Amino acid sequence: MELKDKQDWKSVIDNTDTFLFDCDGVLWTGNSDPVPGAQEAVRFLQSQGKAVYFVSNNSSQSRKEYISKFQKLGFHVNENEIFCTSYVTAYYLKHVLNFTQKVYLIGMEGFAQELNAMGLSCIGPGNDPINGTSSDWLKMPIDLEVGAVVVGFDSNFSYMKLIKAVTLVNKPGCIFIATNEDSRLPAQSDVIIPGTGCFVAAVQCGAEREPILIGKPHKPMFMCIRDSTHLDPARTVMVGDRMNTDVLFGKQNGLKTILTFTGITQRSELASAPEEWIPDYLCASVGDLLVCRD
Repeated sequence: MELKDKQDWKSVIDNTDTFLFDCDGVLWTGNSDPVPGAQEAVRFLQSQGKAVYFVSNNSSQSRKEYISKFQKLGFHVNENEIFCTSYVTAYYLKHVLNFTQKVYLIGMEGFAQELNAMGLSCIGPGNDPINGTSSDWLKMPIDLEVGAVVVGFDSNFSYMKLIKAVTLVNKPGCIFIATNEDSRLPAQSDVIIPGTGCFVAAVQCGAEREPILIGKPHKPMFMCIRDSTHLDPARTVMVGDRMNTDVLFGKQNGLKTILTFTGITQRSELASAPEEWIPDYLCASVGDLLVCRD
């Protein structure tokens, strides 16, 4: 159903207690461009007593770093309203797996901060350029204290990191976790920015092993949100720009779904999408809900 007017939006809002928003491609595009009306839309829902949370597969930042970005773009958000995969992965390791060993992390420093905040130590972030030849790599020492390999977005991804991750994943008992399989990042450009899924695919191929997946559309993300917010799925809406993550996440967890067209998915893709990817509602932009403000 296309959300076209005040009556359509009012029906959705009146029957919803909790809104889960994807971020990049829904509230903003790229690093510095808010979707027109997105800040006002979020503030309007909050003023109506709705619980609003922000659910992102982005693992490159900690929640504290996310707060700075939200504030810079004009959103008023608390840390406990943000569920990014860096935080949810740390939560999963600590509270679901009761993990206490060292983590080898393919990821950014913000991700390491979330692990550290959970009392988990990690190695891996930063530059690790190619060094030596294959004969040298075969003599590389293995850190026996590592009990999990975690793969997130890493702009410093290198062949050396790939060797270490694949080697450690094959160590008996080592846990293999990936934040998400997103193939590319939303970008209003002809340049394609590869996503975390590209790094995950490389490690998975070399390790010949499937990872535990944390982010949308997978269960660990929903479990963390549910346990933290005690939301009622029947009165919760997931708002996103990707059918294969945001919409599928909502469908698999009993949520209503709204697909926006300010990010990855194009309208032309709906005709060939599988049934489980089809949203309950469509809108051009989250700013459209401001029609209810008048």
